[in-house]
Amino acid sequence: MESTKTVALQPDRALAELVALHDDLDRETRALAAVHAGRLQCRRGCQACCVDELTVTRIEALRIERAHPALLATGIPHAVGACAFLDAEGACRVYAERPLVCRSQGLPLRLYFEDEAGEIEERRDICPLNLEGGPPLAELPEEACWLVGVHELRLAAIDEAAGGSDETRVRLRDLFAKRA
Repeated sequence: MESTKTVALQPDRALAELVALHDDLDRETRALAAVHAGRLQCRRGCQACCVDELTVTRIEALRIERAHPALLATGIPHAVGACAFLDAEGACRVYAERPLVCRSQGLPLRLYFEDEAGEIEERRDICPLNLEGGPPLAELPEEACWLVGVHELRLAAIDEAAGGSDETRVRLRDLFAKRA
């Protein structure tokens, strides 16, 4: 009986860690958004980054499932071609519980890759809608860009602790109840 309780508590602890991660991200992205306020066009209803076929970790899917059971049971996903969680006006219906990948959208991004020669290479990107209104990406100091990877590693560790893996990623559209 004791092992059943431990297993039952694990998702709750993982969800608490996920909420803390999302809160940390929100604080950090708000600060970075303030730095780039002159260039960010992202507003409620902007859906340029809200792509279809997005997959999330199992723990992020669980957070959405627990927070929105009625929507998932009786709601209709947005038409194919955009995120299933958009409403008719293009706003996110799960905004407070949105996945990590959605929380830094629009900001200048900094990513590191290993090139063919084994050298580490930095790449920068930003939503095309936010390209104007600020210095070119190449001229931004490192701290003025969102570093992709650090928080994703923390998310992966939380998901793994809750029994998830790369093979258990979930399509957002699949969270909605199947209808005959």
